[in-house]
Amino acid sequence: MECVFGLVGNGFAIVVSDTSAVHSILAHKSNEDKIMVLDSHKLIAASGEPGDRVQFTEYIQKNVALYQFRNGIPLTTSAAANFTRGELATALRKNPYSVNILMAGYDKETGPSLYYIDYIATLHKVEKGAFGYGSYFSLAMMDRHYHSGMSVEEAIDLVDKCILEIRSRLVVAPPNFVIKIVDKDGAREYAWRESVAAV
Repeated sequence: MECVFGLVGNGFAIVVSDTSAVHSILAHKSNEDKIMVLDSHKLIAASGEPGDRVQFTEYIQKNVALYQFRNGIPLTTSAAANFTRGELATALRKNPYSVNILMAGYDKETGPSLYYIDYIATLHKVEKGAFGYGSYFSLAMMDRHYHSGMSVEEAIDLVDKCILEIRSRLVVAPPNFVIKIVDKDGAREYAWRESVAAV
């Protein structure tokens, strides 16, 4: 019942994820952070099978760090997204990962960007995107209220509308969400939206 969504605003990108770790009818924990900081100016939010999600995002994080260590310069967000797509495409023909990804980043030359990468290695640069059951509601809200050049306050207001819609309409809605932002000052956690205490 995962919910991952994100959007690009004026000089920043935001990604949001639920924090539930569930299996079948059991909720194991409600504070699982599914948004990884790739480097100082990149975030990767993932949904999918827990083992694949953790293993693949860590693999991408370490390879992005290795590239920077070897070459002395970081990958751009576009390059990191294309590398990620390539790794998913290679794995697709061997041992596929069941992982859907939203990658957000900020580059000095091009500003903020958001990339949508699904489990069959489809890559798109988007202004807004979502995965999981919550995407039906969050995409509907973003279609209605999103506009390019949003301020941080407007974007957070829209995020809260999406979370409220998911909580009120999705029959198995996750209780807690984490919000992370990336801009010229770097990638960081912005806030949590919690309706139950951590399990």
